[in-house]
Amino acid sequence: MPEKKVQRIEKIQFANMGYKAVGIYARVSTCLPSQLHSMAMQVSALTHQVYRLPYWSLADIYMDFASGAGVDNRSEFQRMIEDCVNGKIKLVLTKSISRFGRDTVDGLSAIRELKAHGVEVYFDLEELHSFQPDFELQYSIRAAIAQGEREDFHDSIVLAMNQRVTDGTSSIYSRPCYGYRKAEDGSLAIIPEEAENVRLIFELYLSGKSIVGIMRELTQRNILSPTGKATWSRRAIDTLLSNEKYRGNSTASTARMSGDPRSKPRDRYLFQEHHEAIVDEKTFIAVAEEKKRRSNIESDENGIRRKRTRYVAKVQIDEQNDCKEVIE
Repeated sequence: MPEKKVQRIEKIQFANMGYKAVGIYARVSTCLPSQLHSMAMQVSALTHQVYRLPYWSLADIYMDFASGAGVDNRSEFQRMIEDCVNGKIKLVLTKSISRFGRDTVDGLSAIRELKAHGVEVYFDLEELHSFQPDFELQYSIRAAIAQGEREDFHDSIVLAMNQRVTDGTSSIYSRPCYGYRKAEDGSLAIIPEEAENVRLIFELYLSGKSIVGIMRELTQRNILSPTGKATWSRRAIDTLLSNEKYRGNSTASTARMSGDPRSKPRDRYLFQEHHEAIVDEKTFIAVAEEKKRRSNIESDENGIRRKRTRYVAKVQIDEQNDCKEVIE
């Protein structure tokens, strides 16, 4: 019986089977270990694909570690497009449609630009390349399916996250901030030294100190900022004075579903008496009222506007150091 000779049939059929300078494009959403492994697998498989064909030459590899939600934040994708336009690449090889464009319209726009410069794009998983006659129809169908699957997956995660927010079991409530650390059981535990600094900031504000005055006071006392810097920022102090965590409460917001418009506000939830407070209720409310009094903005049923009578800061003269301190 004659020996059977089995030969692998090439699945790739291109418009021009001559020499091609190939660029590999791979993308993952994050830098988590599982995603890094996925990136390595993508690049390895596609590189093997290139070296298996004698008329292909690997010109470059483009790797993005970014969500497909936007193209502008994918620097390697943009570099790949530029190289194609400049003639460095004649064929882009990528794993799948879901790795290429953020949506159908975006993907087709990029592919048309490349096609205008004689550059082909091949999607290995779908066995689809941009020079075949029915490409745009095939791409649109498969991209729509891939996008729908991504949105369904995203929405299922969001629903689960939102459920944990509404029933109070979300880990978001237990995210530590300055003055707290996460205990072994997952709860928030007070860091005594930092808690003293938090109380000091509240006391200084109620004593009449401005934000700038508090910044100066903390620097003079050599109290480092939450990020370990010698000076505190205005934003850090202003945010600290409004943080519900310091009176024992915690807040969380629900995430948007994939179909929600960007302008739609998310629901916010307050988890009262979630952990041990650093600042008592009376002090926290007093600071909130003082911040409102000092603010030049007011709001009522008619909307938000500037106050007619602007809050005027008092000036305290430090005769010893011959300098001024603004007390807001």
